[in-house]
Amino acid sequence: MKKKIFSLFLSAMMATALFASSAMAEEAFNPDTETDTVPCDQLEEVYGPLSELELPEGITLGSILKNQANEFWLALGDGMTSAAEANGATIDIQATRTETDTAGQLSIAETMLQNEYSALVLSPLTNECLDSAVATAKEAGIPIVNANCEYVADADVFVGGLQIEIGHKAADYIADKIGGTGKVAIIEGVPGTFTSIQRVNGFNEQIANYPDVEVVASVPADYEMEKGMNVATDILTQNDDLAAIYCCNDNMALGAVEALRQAGKLGEVVVIGVDGTGDAYKSIHAGELNATVDQFPAMNGEVAVEVALRLLAGQEISRVVSTPIEVVDAENAEEFGK
Repeated sequence: MKKKIFSLFLSAMMATALFASSAMAEEAFNPDTETDTVPCDQLEEVYGPLSELELPEGITLGSILKNQANEFWLALGDGMTSAAEANGATIDIQATRTETDTAGQLSIAETMLQNEYSALVLSPLTNECLDSAVATAKEAGIPIVNANCEYVADADVFVGGLQIEIGHKAADYIADKIGGTGKVAIIEGVPGTFTSIQRVNGFNEQIANYPDVEVVASVPADYEMEKGMNVATDILTQNDDLAAIYCCNDNMALGAVEALRQAGKLGEVVVIGVDGTGDAYKSIHAGELNATVDQFPAMNGEVAVEVALRLLAGQEISRVVSTPIEVVDAENAEEFGK
């Protein structure tokens, strides 16, 4: 089996360019616009109870996350582990140290292909960085579930929240909190990544409905807290009358909160993040961060594993299984149990 996978990997590497050119000829997959979609809370209704399916013996799942330092990915991994254990499967979760190490993530994937996993659950750093490994796995008949954010065009199923909707919800929240008028800044994620692009595009699309709101800056900070603090500091220096900051994840939002604290403006500028991390909830309860767009990562991980198991049981699942997203602030944080 291992020799077969190595052989397939070499052929897949040579075929990658052909796959890319043919894919460009077709309409590109986008989970945010895909119509073959089912909400995760309808999986049992549409496909039946997981407990009634005949699963193979000795299921082993291999998973690659973006990193295991960001609390969001830790929670997603915990959800996957919980779901695997509850269904008698084992799961091996690996990750890169940073969300920019695309070569390192591909190297992990290539190594994991030797382990003969029953299925793979992948969260790529970019839409293309795992394509050659995915092609090898597909040739070997290994089901692939794409868990959250950046997408794998050739995965069997994408499981996650709709990223453009995150931007829409954040824009409406900010517009409401600042009374529909004022200067707003965006702190982006990793430049060029699908997640950051969609979250920013969604925000800009929706904020355009509020003509008295002006976006005065849109700067990346790589989803990192320290970079978020530094970017926010620079933006505040140039915009003394800033009304709000939209950050494309909670790490950067907490960095922005710290920048406001140091500038003596904490509480004067609305800040909203994305992901729903525990630290974001703590900051909301403390009256510092205004809100987060929660993606419920643990649930996302649980659903990704459920979908992998359904595929292994022979079910054909919709191309996208959407998971919920909600704006959470001090008014509704208790409702979500954090």
